[in-house]
Amino acid sequence: MKKKLYFSLAILLVILVVIQFIPSKLPPNSSVPENIQVQNASKEVMTILKTSCFDCHSNQTDYRWYAHVKPVSWLIARDVSKGREALNFSEWNTYNKRKLIRKLGDIKEQITKKEMPMKIYTLMHPDTKLSPAQMLLITDWTDQETKKIMGQ
Repeated sequence: MKKKLYFSLAILLVILVVIQFIPSKLPPNSSVPENIQVQNASKEVMTILKTSCFDCHSNQTDYRWYAHVKPVSWLIARDVSKGREALNFSEWNTYNKRKLIRKLGDIKEQITKKEMPMKIYTLMHPDTKLSPAQMLLITDWTDQETKKIMGQ
């Protein structure tokens, strides 16, 4: 029984070492550090966005050491790619009015449903979990910004 366990652990270790040589395709960061400013977002809102959103939703992802260890890097690459595709604050100022309204609605919905930031992310980064007060700040900002864009 012990031999089977040791053999299985040895095989697992070999597999983990071998997969480290498979290249990962982490989405690249912008070559120049960006001073991302989201239109009409207060200092408090920007702090929350930078802390809780920018790693997956901007071109300035902070790839920590474990982001380069497989299979974790594959999961991070997928999540960051999907995150940037859904919303990229680095491109915020290029969005037209219709897209901004849709993105603001999406942000509000994701925050209200507590789907963002993702639970797996907040487990690794507890400081990114949003408090009720932070959630209210974000949703109030999305409502106000939507009204401004719509001219109300």
